[in-house]
Amino acid sequence: MLAGKMNLEIELKAPCKNSRAKIEKIGAKYLKKEIQEDVYFMHPCRDFKQTDEAFRIRKSDKLYLTYKGPKHPGDLKTREELEFEVTEKIFPLLERLGFKKAFTIKKERHIYELDGLTICCDQVEGIGEYVEIESKNQENADKIHDIASKLGVLANSTTKSYSELLGF
Repeated sequence: MLAGKMNLEIELKAPCKNSRAKIEKIGAKYLKKEIQEDVYFMHPCRDFKQTDEAFRIRKSDKLYLTYKGPKHPGDLKTREELEFEVTEKIFPLLERLGFKKAFTIKKERHIYELDGLTICCDQVEGIGEYVEIESKNQENADKIHDIASKLGVLANSTTKSYSELLGF
């Protein structure tokens, strides 16, 4: 493990029709819209699908290199997440290190904030509309469940990633 505090991503994801209207109805503050393209990479020496890890570059208003560790057990998707802003120069570096592009996921994301949580309404190419409720703090698990309940998505939630839902 890297020195210092582990960075966690704690989230609940669920399919949801008309999620923007539902999110606004519970009082979430609209922050912005992003068009995101996530380019996932294969490691030259290990299978991320088998190790339940992910390594990607997210293209939105900026570029972010993200590593996601294996999921922790539980009803919320909890995993280590390391993220760094990068430039286009990262692509030839990754290629020289043996990483290969595996697949790309495209989505339109509307981002909201409520009670210290991030709520996203995603239109994901190939699988449709999903809502994500996310925190970086494990102490917010009850808040995540509460908001999911208010949105009517708790029963249909999943710990699968978009890449798993798309069959990658």
